[in-house]
Formats: sequence, C-alpha cells, structure tokens
Amino acid sequence: MDYLRLFLQSKMIFFLIVLLQSMTETHGALPLNSTPEYIIPCQKADPQINACIRKTFDHLRPYLVAGIPEIRLQSIEPMVIPRMTMENGHGPVRVRAVFSNMTIYGASNYSVYSVKSDLSKLRIDLGLGVPRIEATGSYDVNGNVLLFPVRSKGDFWVSFANITGIGKIYGAEVKKNGVVFMKTERLGIDFKLGKSRFKIKDVLNNNNVLSEAMNQFLNQNANEIIEEMKPAAAQAISRHFKNFLNSAFLQIPLKVWLTDL
Repeated sequence: MDYLRLFLQSKMIFFLIVLLQSMTETHGALPLNSTPEYIIPCQKADPQINACIRKTFDHLRPYLVAGIPEIRLQSIEPMVIPRMTMENGHGPVRVRAVFSNMTIYGASNYSVYSVKSDLSKLRIDLGLGVPRIEATGSYDVNGNVLLFPVRSKGDFWVSFANITGIGKIYGAEVKKNGVVFMKTERLGIDFKLGKSRFKIKDVLNNNNVLSEAMNQFLNQNANEIIEEMKPAAAQAISRHFKNFLNSAFLQIPLKVWLTDL
C-alpha cells in the first residue's frame, strides 16, 4: 500500500507540474480562430502588405492608450518605466546615467509615416513621428563632461518636440504548445529631435546654484549632449521596447494577424 500511495503521489505531482507549465505558457494567449477588435489582419501575399501593416498600427493607437487586458498589455499613456540605464564610454560626454520611476507622456500621439517589410524574414521597418514627449522621474549621473567630473542625483523633467525615428524589428518564429508566434529577436532604433528642454533638481549636492548652472549648461548644449548620448539612449530604448513588443507578440499567434500563413 505504501508503494501504491507513493506511486499515486508521484503521478499527481507530475500532473500538477505539467498543468502549471501549460497554464504559464498559454495564459493570456489568443486562440487561433480569434479576430480581436484591436487587430486588423493582413495577408503575407498581399501586394499592399506595407499599407496594411501601417493601417494596423494606426488602428491600434487608441487601444494602446486604454491598455489591452486580454493580452496583459499596459497602457502607454502615460508610459511608466521603472528603471533605464544609459552608458556612454567615449567622446567628450562619458557618463553613466540611471533613470528611475520614469513617467512619459505623449508616446500615444505617434503617427506611422512609412512601413517597409520582408515577412519571409519577419522583418518590419517602421518610420514614426511624435509631436511632443514629456518625461519626469529621478536620475543618478556619474562621469565626465568635457573633462569635468560630474556627479549629480535628483529629479528631472525633460521635453522633446518633433521627434522622428526609425524602428527596425527583426523577428523570429517561436512555438508554444504547437502554436506559432513571432518574437522580436532584435530591435534597432534611430531618432532625431527637433527641440529639447531640460530641468533638473540636484539633491545630492544640496546646492541650488549648482542646479541652476547645470540646467543652463544642459539647455545651452542640448544638441551636442544628445548627439553624444544618442547611441547609448537608442540602445536603452531598444531594450525597453523589445520587451514591450514581445509582451504583445508572444500572446498573439502569428496566424491571427497574418491570416495566410
């Protein structure tokens, strides 16, 4: 009887493990035959596939503002980023900047002005524009600017206007329980800013004069500083949005939005 009880217990434990794994893998994923209201399906063979993808992203905008609980996608208005690190180790601006508790407004006002795709390779290039973005949060900066040591920590506000950029999505097929999804393997980002404004409140040095001097320096040299930090900023932004895209792509079977696969 002891052997029988141990055998049944082991079978029950094995069954529970398999069940929990299955629930973890499939929870939140859409069924293959679904067409949710926030998706405009496209066809890979459509000669106007780029126009369809553009229409899909335009159609998706109000749902991104509201959030999509069905696939556990949080609202992007405002967008909240708990932590982002940028590090630039060359040139006149050599700093490590850690931003935390970031709240970003304006990302939902994006417009898609171009799409170029090669869906045989799951490659999609998006040209995007955003009129204005504002962000607040905390910062911690350590490094050198123009050979001068910089150590500052506190709160920040920043505004960017007339943002244009290119997002290059490199996807790959992945299977979960026999269902094919697209995963973003790599995301390349490049961007240009029309106008920038900065305001910081340094709490580390407890010196209002220093804060005002840094604010003046940042705003007078905004273009040069942004250009120096752009590779590090693009890399940090890519990491965040790669995770954001995958949180959606890995819940939507490929066949739901590309119906002829």
